[in-house]
Amino acid sequence: MKKIYSHPHAIQEAKEKLEELGLHNIIPVESTSIAAKYASEDKDAAAICSRYAAQINNLNILLENVENGVNLTRFVIISNRFKISGEKTMIFFTIPHKPGSLYKVLERFYVNNINLTMIYSRPLKVEPWKYYFYVEFEGGLNEDKVDSAIKEISQITLSVKIKGSMSKLQYPV
Repeated sequence: MKKIYSHPHAIQEAKEKLEELGLHNIIPVESTSIAAKYASEDKDAAAICSRYAAQINNLNILLENVENGVNLTRFVIISNRFKISGEKTMIFFTIPHKPGSLYKVLERFYVNNINLTMIYSRPLKVEPWKYYFYVEFEGGLNEDKVDSAIKEISQITLSVKIKGSMSKLQYPV
């Protein structure tokens, strides 16, 4: 194989193995799925991708477990269909830029016995010193405690965008 396609994050996660194998013609692309597609169209190429991407592109798996150490990358399937049931839910919210604002929101999860699994903050591009928060938590929108928490959060934030609930999908390995 003369070249390897993959997403820059996957390339970074496999850097040690690629160096160990002496592979240097590595081409970054938009996603690991696109990498698999390109590899399927080029007999001199391979891809760093998921087993699922390899299967749907009829690729042979040459080497597994190429990641450096423990791989914690998660993959999701995104749809424009709004879903209210599932193991996890995602929301975005903005809060006033003053002490205690984030605490008040996080307290609503605690009071309603909802476990947060991820929280990120990002600056708003249009207003300095204001941020939006992306939160993922356990439970579906169809659960009473989640409904209650979101209603309470809506009262203390500047805005809330509910992205929906999701389920864990398992693909054959």
